[in-house]
Amino acid sequence: MSDPVQNDNAEDVGSVPSFFREHAEFLHLLDEVATSASNVESWTLPNAPEEEMRLIREMKKTLDVYQEQPTCLDPYLERIVSRLMSVVQEYVYAFHDTMYKPESPITVTRMDGIFDLLYTLCKVRGYKVILRFFPHGVADVEPVFATLWRFSVDLEASNWPARYTLLIWLSLLAMIPFDIESIDSGTTDLPAIAELGTSDVSLMGRWVELGKLFLCKPGCEMEGAAVMLSRLLSRRDSAAVLRPEFIEWAAREITNAARPIDTTAVNAGLQIGSVLRINGALRVLCHLFSAMDSHATLDAQIPMLLDIFQMDAFDQHSITRKLISKAVQRLALLMLPATNAEMGRAYARPSLRENLSNNAGAASDSMRDDEAESPDVEVPLEMEAFVGILLQKLHDKDTIVRWSAAKGIGRISERLPMALAREIVLAVGDILKDETLVDNGLIDVAMTTEYSWHGALLCLAELSRRGMLYAQALRQIVPWVVRGLTYEIQRGDYSVGSNVRDAACYVMWSLARIPNPSSKRVFAEMSVEMATTLISVAVFDRESNVRRAASAAFQEHVGRQSAFPHGISVLQLADFFSVGIMRNAFVVTSRKIAEFDEYKHPLLHHLCTVTVYHWDLKTRELAVKALRELAPLSPAYVRTHLLPGIVANVASPFLAVRHGAITAVAAIAETIAVELVSHTDASKMVLDVADSIPARYIEDFGASLTLAALTTYMGSLSRAGWNIGEAQGKYFALFELAFITCKTVDDIVVDFTSFVDACNLTPDQRLRIVKHTQVASSGTSRESFVLAVGALEKQSDLELLCSLVAEGATVEIRRNAAAALGQFCTRARDGGRLSITWEHSAILALSQGLEDHSVDNRGDVGSWVRKQSLQSLARIFAADSQTFQRLNERDDELAIRLLGQILCSTTEKIDRLRVAAGHMLEILLYEQRVEAADSRLCEGLEQLRRLVPAQPNDSSGDAGVDGCEFSWADPEAAFTRIVQALSVSDEQLRRPLFEGLVSTGSAEPL
Repeated sequence: MSDPVQNDNAEDVGSVPSFFREHAEFLHLLDEVATSASNVESWTLPNAPEEEMRLIREMKKTLDVYQEQPTCLDPYLERIVSRLMSVVQEYVYAFHDTMYKPESPITVTRMDGIFDLLYTLCKVRGYKVILRFFPHGVADVEPVFATLWRFSVDLEASNWPARYTLLIWLSLLAMIPFDIESIDSGTTDLPAIAELGTSDVSLMGRWVELGKLFLCKPGCEMEGAAVMLSRLLSRRDSAAVLRPEFIEWAAREITNAARPIDTTAVNAGLQIGSVLRINGALRVLCHLFSAMDSHATLDAQIPMLLDIFQMDAFDQHSITRKLISKAVQRLALLMLPATNAEMGRAYARPSLRENLSNNAGAASDSMRDDEAESPDVEVPLEMEAFVGILLQKLHDKDTIVRWSAAKGIGRISERLPMALAREIVLAVGDILKDETLVDNGLIDVAMTTEYSWHGALLCLAELSRRGMLYAQALRQIVPWVVRGLTYEIQRGDYSVGSNVRDAACYVMWSLARIPNPSSKRVFAEMSVEMATTLISVAVFDRESNVRRAASAAFQEHVGRQSAFPHGISVLQLADFFSVGIMRNAFVVTSRKIAEFDEYKHPLLHHLCTVTVYHWDLKTRELAVKALRELAPLSPAYVRTHLLPGIVANVASPFLAVRHGAITAVAAIAETIAVELVSHTDASKMVLDVADSIPARYIEDFGASLTLAALTTYMGSLSRAGWNIGEAQGKYFALFELAFITCKTVDDIVVDFTSFVDACNLTPDQRLRIVKHTQVASSGTSRESFVLAVGALEKQSDLELLCSLVAEGATVEIRRNAAAALGQFCTRARDGGRLSITWEHSAILALSQGLEDHSVDNRGDVGSWVRKQSLQSLARIFAADSQTFQRLNERDDELAIRLLGQILCSTTEKIDRLRVAAGHMLEILLYEQRVEAADSRLCEGLEQLRRLVPAQPNDSSGDAGVDGCEFSWADPEAAFTRIVQALSVSDEQLRRPLFEGLVSTGSAEPL
């Protein structure tokens, strides 16, 4: 067989290979392994040669790479499997010929490596595909059976891959078109197996008994034995006697194993051995019912099987319950006639073009599918019990059981008469209504279980895919499916329901594929509700898989039903990749889609009634950001329809609801302030938010989150220019309490700064801020109030910050003082209050912060101060290109020392600190203008510009002058670049740089 021609330069998709890249090397290793294994003289060895095992391990490692995309191996499978099986076949024949001798020279473990490689192929590609290339001649039956029998004498041996391979090989040989008796040579002197006590010496009898031996073994041997027995017992020559006997044996095995050993124990469970026996028997029944073509021989066993399927002893074992579900549905399908093409799909149009045409329905729609009649089908009496079992499985706690039951109900309904199928549809729909409260059209799911909803929705999707949902059922079910798209129930600090929402998206996807023409009329009636809900979920759901599932369902409806408004345009915005990133979906994609009138109000409604109250803090924060983008698109709708409901929740006893409502009011008050101020009732609602919060919510558990939301609200009012009036004192008190209570105050400082700009603080309020920096009322409040000083504007505030940078009691205070100093200078410059003296004092203090090398049990905590000092210096110097010039004129020694300190900082071990230093150095070299030609600073800058070439935006990684990317975060690139500055002539620049390099290269700080 010649190798298929493949392009060796083809690219892979992501990390998944797009073709078998190593085929040449793999086939070469295959030839070496096969040549070594086919050496007859080596078959007497207890194990394969070490070199052969090494090559096999390398081949297995190569195959494991293709676990996710096994079809890449298909062009080479026949050559690989045939080559291996030729060796195995030769070995099996030789083993069979010598196994009856007292001292057989051929060992049972010699081919373990080859069998292990065959098992790996089955694991990667699947045994059904690999079996196609196994030899299957009549002459192979007895040698393979005898070899497996001999390999089964000692089941404790480690050669289970060999037994599995021989089991699936026998499953293929069991399908030969000849009677087994005709090829039975009557061999009786096989080695005894302790577990088998059968007196049947025929090949067929021993074959069945050998399969039973492996049904209670864990792992792949159970699956191989089940496949082998199902194919053997589905033969015509075994149907009359062996099949009924085996089913009765399986029923007894399950019944006996289901009895607990200790009946006196409370909640006595099954032992692991009993569970394995039950699973093995059920697994072979599943395969057997699937392989049989008639239930004629099962009439006597069906009542026994039905009793087993309804036993309560398997509640603790999910695999057992799944196997029961699978066995029930396969037995039911076996008892029903094959699918009738006229049932359920009788009114499908022959082409997609005709199905989408606007006038496709005049003549052929004269008979509605509601009135369609199906041919008479004789339904067995046991079918009601089978369907009842599967309906009960839809409530199971494990997804694999619910999914199996859903598929089973869909397959059974497809073969039932239409009247019975409709009853099943209604029964599944009733599951959604259980424990559900409906008030004025609103569906409350707080008392429901996610298991039942998930199972029912999966079942509806399977019924929909098979055309079982008629028009009247669609009108009843679609509202419940739409509710399932937003199903979420909070359980403590987490929620359940993501699987329900995903299943609801699956239902919506399958609804688009219903072939009945009358469904198109129903979708036309509900198209706007379905489209807007799907898009709301696609952009505002927390889980990425749910957002993508909703996008896929929307795409399916756009392509097949053509009923969604602006379908193509919206789909281009909410595609798979756009909704995959949470922030992009919430803030960017939703804003673009909201420009369409049909989606604007539904998106805002979903955002303000569902997402802003989400239990996850990150989701609420993104929802508020999205609200800031969407609210200006329809300010009147937000004011009249959404704002009253949001304000009603600001005093909610639930922390997440309260926090979301307050931050949502803040976003609305800032973005549509003009609309709200012009209406007295709306402005009153907004201004009364702080007064409506009970005192216990800002004092007890959750106070920090409530206070953070209130500071956001007050900051938004300040930025939007609302007339706060007499509430200024109360707002300041809330800010003060927030600084004391909250651990993270960065956002609070931003809002406090806006508040200070809008409302002038009284001298007493300023004094209270300063006093809090001197006496710590809590563990973190002093550090928080140091940041708040940056929002003030007096010289005494500047002096306080400068002293704290150098002499702060804790490293957190010094770090926050450095950050506040940068903010203070920026605000003073913007207000025209920054004098040269203030600027010099701030730079001097930050220069002292660069010398902070404090160390405690947390490590180099001084780096926090150094990093923040560099960032504040960059903030001061980047705002004015003459800052360095003024500093040099006032204090040239400080200017040259500062440049040396920054050069030293570029040699830091910590990447983020080095990035900040590199950014500051770039500002001094290429953004500051120093015109004093005779100064040392100007000379040093000129030398550094030559030695350290310009790198635009170097802090984020950029292209250098040589075309290579450069980043200060890369130690090799950064040190290679900065070490050139050692040749600068000024000792005050060269010495700090040298000290920094020596300190960085030292094991301990100098």
